[in-house]
Amino acid sequence: MPKPKADNLESYNLQFGILLPFLTSLLLILSYPRFSQGWLAWFALAPLSYFLIKSKTPKSAALGGLVCGFLFYLGILYWIYPTMRAGGVGPAVSALGLCALSLALSLEFALVSVYGFYVKKAGLKAWPYLFALGWFLLERGKVYLAMKAIWFPWFMLGYTQWEHVRLIQIASLTGVYGLSAAVCFTGALAGTLFASGGKAAGKLAGFAPAILLLAGLWTFGGLELRNIPAPARTLKVALLQPSIDQYAKWDAAEAGNIKSSMENLAARSAGAELAVWPENALPCWIDSNACYSWLKAAAARPSGGSLVGSVSRGDGSHVAAFLLDKKGEISASYEKRQLVPFGEYVPMRGFLGRYIKPVATLGEFLPGARDQKLMEFKGFKIGAAICYESVFPYLFYPSTRAGADLFVNITNDGWYLDTAAPYQHFIVNIFRAVENRRSVARAANNGISGVIDPWGRVLAKTRLNERTVLEADVPVYSPAH
Repeated sequence: MPKPKADNLESYNLQFGILLPFLTSLLLILSYPRFSQGWLAWFALAPLSYFLIKSKTPKSAALGGLVCGFLFYLGILYWIYPTMRAGGVGPAVSALGLCALSLALSLEFALVSVYGFYVKKAGLKAWPYLFALGWFLLERGKVYLAMKAIWFPWFMLGYTQWEHVRLIQIASLTGVYGLSAAVCFTGALAGTLFASGGKAAGKLAGFAPAILLLAGLWTFGGLELRNIPAPARTLKVALLQPSIDQYAKWDAAEAGNIKSSMENLAARSAGAELAVWPENALPCWIDSNACYSWLKAAAARPSGGSLVGSVSRGDGSHVAAFLLDKKGEISASYEKRQLVPFGEYVPMRGFLGRYIKPVATLGEFLPGARDQKLMEFKGFKIGAAICYESVFPYLFYPSTRAGADLFVNITNDGWYLDTAAPYQHFIVNIFRAVENRRSVARAANNGISGVIDPWGRVLAKTRLNERTVLEADVPVYSPAH
């Protein structure tokens, strides 16, 4: 029989091999909430790695990465579609929005795949190390891009390990990026070993560096958890979770019910030092005299103060948080710095504004100033983060350096309905706590609310869509910890 031509063989291998990037995307999806099978992530990049090593051209490597990234992002960001539909966006535009975002974000995978193709020149022994380094730089780079331009760094490979408290301690030194690189390395090494051929015994021996890496992470985490001191102080908080329907919040007919619900929850927080209301907890603008008068009465608490999320006109429309004293008087405020694209503003407004409106009922908002003072309450310095600001590590580090004792994250995850998004959103706070060695108290409209200590241990949390008040002690440690 005649031998197949080289170009035909490459085409055949590409068609068959494209199943490998698909397998990587599936394993990554299963590693994320709500499936939460984080152990799969340690092997997830093996199929993609094998594909890249066997790819003959950078074009095929880029295509494999693009397919992998597109399918993966479709899987974990599927909630974009029901969110846009519930906001009144048509089916076609909602589907297009999900696909367009997934395709844009898949460029991350395409970029690192092309990089992986070219670093094969260094040899297969070095390849897993270089690929893991590339993944580390990719994650750092996309966060930097989000700081300077428009990007959506929702996914970090290290986030898949949120349940494994010992393993995530390395984030205190390297950020989540270091853990991501470790997870990448094990999969890349496995893929390399399969691609290189040889006997099973040799493959097992070749996997030793990954085993040593895991042992090192496990040992480091154990030492960190063994040396946890007693907290210097605690702040007793009450996290209010009203579970208000996001799309009824600004219905005038519902305002009375919402106010009544918030009053009842606030009354149940009498024993706490600080009552934390979620993002946009009020069915009105706090600048309104009638709204503020009601809030003062509802938030007045002889036992302490309140931190309340509300929209504010101020010097422009802002999503904000206000610290109220025990009399209900505003003593400090914070304006959200990182707004949600299409939820709170429309990127490239001149072009896209003709085709799509903000999902938010109130229209577009302005970002707050980058440098804002920490809130101070009863001797505690509080760093604030609103909604998906918790995804951006660079918003937390300056507050830590400025002396924040703890962080408070308020959010309104009612946008996401009963999807995986609230679970995905909650776990990023675990990593912000570890990275900064500061506790995080989180109040969410419909969940998940909770308290996370500086080692990423979830001390208390609520269920999704539960109407409740969660009372908990937030541990505060000395700056050395």
